[in-house]
Amino acid sequence: MTKDILVRVRGVQTIGEEEDTVEMITPGTYYVKNGKQYLIYDESLDETGTLTHNTVKVMENRIEVMKRGLVESHMIFEPGRRTTANYRTPMGLFLMGITTSLLEVEEDEESILLRIKYSMEMNGEYAFDCSTEILASSKKDEVLGISI
Repeated sequence: MTKDILVRVRGVQTIGEEEDTVEMITPGTYYVKNGKQYLIYDESLDETGTLTHNTVKVMENRIEVMKRGLVESHMIFEPGRRTTANYRTPMGLFLMGITTSLLEVEEDEESILLRIKYSMEMNGEYAFDCSTEILASSKKDEVLGISI
């Protein structure tokens, strides 16, 4: 895969019967260091356009997502394991519990697709279930469709 990529993120939060879907496509950077793959991209999380810088670190059976900016956190996803993370927002600091049920990585020469399914706790109480797909493709390729 090339250094310059397009990143497509699709997240679905499920609370009971209600689903909330968020999707974005943004340019990013890809590199490999010490056997780990990195995806770096910025996202705007509010109407002011303030950017949050994201670093996704991909390892065998583990994905870490670090956010810096309007929102700050360091989330760790490992199948079958509960992890915790502080999630700092303009509304305050939240302690999150993350239990990952699925983590898949599919890759070829021009793209990498990450699938993560997990349940989220906020301040010790169940909040919602999540499905996230992150597709990074070389900029010369068209971004493929994603279905969760």
